[in-house]
Amino acid sequence: MTDDIDTEDEMVLAAEYALGLLSPAEESAIEDLLSVDPEMRDHYAKWTESFANLTDDVAPVSPPAALEDRINEALFGPAKKKNSLFARFGFARFGALNPVSGGVVAAAVVLFALSQSNFLRDDVPSFVAEVVSDDASFVILARIDADISSLQMERQVGGARAGRALEVWLVAGDYPPISLGVWPKGEIKTTFAITVAIPWEIEDCVLVISDEPLGGSQTGAPTGDLLAVGPVTLEL
Repeated sequence: MTDDIDTEDEMVLAAEYALGLLSPAEESAIEDLLSVDPEMRDHYAKWTESFANLTDDVAPVSPPAALEDRINEALFGPAKKKNSLFARFGFARFGALNPVSGGVVAAAVVLFALSQSNFLRDDVPSFVAEVVSDDASFVILARIDADISSLQMERQVGGARAGRALEVWLVAGDYPPISLGVWPKGEIKTTFAITVAIPWEIEDCVLVISDEPLGGSQTGAPTGDLLAVGPVTLEL
């Protein structure tokens, strides 16, 4: 077969094979040729490296938060049980945690915090969130006022690491995260102004706390560890 293919044809076939453009029968024939023809292997190796280098200048883009769920649904059908919010953002599920050190402790800490604080108690209807890490190292109470113009937050447990900052995000579905700001250093309570139009119902979103460089993320999306997540609900 080698005698029937000149060098230029070998280069073209190697490129088409590297790109996956050949039929199964053609791929099988090229693989037989690769096993006996060092020059063909050299063409294939050069094309593979060349194609791989085409992406060197392409900046990485984080996929939408719900993309994995959509792919799984397209491949395997609707999930029988929706992933928890922690699973969506890369945390372990509460149900899989040791009940002493994980989710049960986190829930207990939140209930204790609520019982000890008047932070969420107000006669004006508003939206609330309990932003909690899976190991209870972060417990933050949050309230969004009725006209969705400000977010009040109170740290019960946890804080920024040395040389790092906490950044607060609103996230929903496939929409890009919206940064509400960086938590002021050393403050227990803080208020963030919500100055952007929210393209979803506020009850469809979650609050996320991420670990970022001082001054916050420079990319418009979380870049550090996701420390805590909490769904926004209507205050009862």
